[in-house]
Amino acid sequence: MSKIKLSTDRLTIGLYIQLPCSWGGHPFLFSSFKIQDQEQIKALQSLDFSFVIYIPEKSDSTPLPPREDIKNEEQADDGENTYLNELWLEKERKVEEQKSYLRNLRKCENDFKQSLSAVRAINLKLEHQAPQALTDAKELVSGITAKLNKSNSTMLHLMEEGQEGDKYHSHVFHVAILSMILGKALALSEQELVYLGLGALFHDLGKSKIPNQILHNRPQITPAENNYYKMHVRFALDKINNIQGFPKSVSEIVSQHHEYLDGSGYPKKLSGDQISLLTQIVTIANEYDNICNPTNKHPSRTPYHALSYLYKNKSKQLNKEVLGLLIKELGIYPPGCIVQLSNEKLALVMSVSKENILQPNVMIYDPSIPKNDAPIISLSEKEITIEKVLVPARLPENIQEYLNPRARVNYYFEHQEES
Repeated sequence: MSKIKLSTDRLTIGLYIQLPCSWGGHPFLFSSFKIQDQEQIKALQSLDFSFVIYIPEKSDSTPLPPREDIKNEEQADDGENTYLNELWLEKERKVEEQKSYLRNLRKCENDFKQSLSAVRAINLKLEHQAPQALTDAKELVSGITAKLNKSNSTMLHLMEEGQEGDKYHSHVFHVAILSMILGKALALSEQELVYLGLGALFHDLGKSKIPNQILHNRPQITPAENNYYKMHVRFALDKINNIQGFPKSVSEIVSQHHEYLDGSGYPKKLSGDQISLLTQIVTIANEYDNICNPTNKHPSRTPYHALSYLYKNKSKQLNKEVLGLLIKELGIYPPGCIVQLSNEKLALVMSVSKENILQPNVMIYDPSIPKNDAPIISLSEKEITIEKVLVPARLPENIQEYLNPRARVNYYFEHQEES
C-alpha cells in the first residue's frame, strides 16, 4: 500500500490520510482517517504540520493540484478557531472518559481475580474439606448475587486470562457468572441465583476422575472412552452426596447439566420439563463457554460465532427463551470479538451493556499510538458501526499482538448501584 507525503493545501474531501505526529499532537480521535468535510480540512491546515501522509488505495478522491499562490500567514477566522477548539475539547473529554473506563475496568479485573482465587481455593478444599468448600462457595456466590441484585446497570467486560493451570477454575467460574446473569434477566429469586452459581461451580466436579488422555482428546476418542467420560456426572454425584447439607436444587443441576430438551442428552435422556429451569440455564452457559474455550480438540470459535452456532444448531436441545436472553446480554458482538468498523479500523470488543448491545466499547488498532494508550471508544457516541467479525488467527501477527485477542474468553461484570 503506497503512502505519499502531501502538502496540507492540497487536501480535499475523500482523501484517506495519516497524521505525521503523535496522537497527543492533534485534536482528532484517530491518527488516520478519511476526510469528511471542509471543516476538517481547515482544522488540519491550522495545525503545526504542513503535510500529511496520503494513502491512495483507501481514498475516494485525488488531491487538489499544487498551488503556487499560497499565503504564508493566512489567519484562521473565528469559525475555524471555534471548530478547532471544539475538537480539542471533545478529545480531552474522550481522554478523561477513557481514563475513567480504564479505572472501572481495573477494579472489575481485581474483583474477578479475587473471585477466581476463591474458586481455586474451593476446589482444593473439596478433596479433604468438602463441607468447608461448600460453605466458602455459598459465601462467594451470595456475595456475587448481592452485587447483581444491587446493580442498576450491568456492563460485561472482557477479562485478562488467569494463571497457568486455571482452565478448569476459569471454566466453572465463567459458567457461574453467565448463569447468574441469565437468572437475573429471568427475574429469579435471590435463592435461585445462589443455586445457579453453586450448580455451575460444582457441575464438572467429577471430571477430576477422568484421565487427561480422554478429557483433552475428545472428540478423537473411542466409544468406550466416551462412555467413561460421561461417567463424570456419576462421579460428581458420588462426591456431593457425601457432603452434608448439599442443596437438592444444586445436585439436580450437577446431575442434569448434559441433558437436552429433545431427550438426546445423558445420563438419563430426560426431556422437556423433566429438566429443571436452573439446569437449562447452566447448560446454555456451559455450552457457550465450551465452544469459546474448548479444553479438548474441538475447534474454538469466536464469541460471535459461538452464539451463531448455538442458535443454528442447538435450538431444539436448548431453552430458546434463555438462549435469546444470552444474545441480549452479550450483544450481537460479544466481548472478545475482533471486528472491522465502518471506517475500516480494526478493533477488539472490550465491553458491552445490554442497553446498547449493538454499540459496545471497542479498543481501536492504531499502530501510530502505543498499545498501552490505544483509544477505547463507545460506538454509541460515534457514527461508526461494526461491519463484520474477523477470525483472529487470520490477522497479521502485529495486529494480533496489538489487540491481544484472549486465548480464553472470560467475562465479569461491572455493577453500577442504584443511587
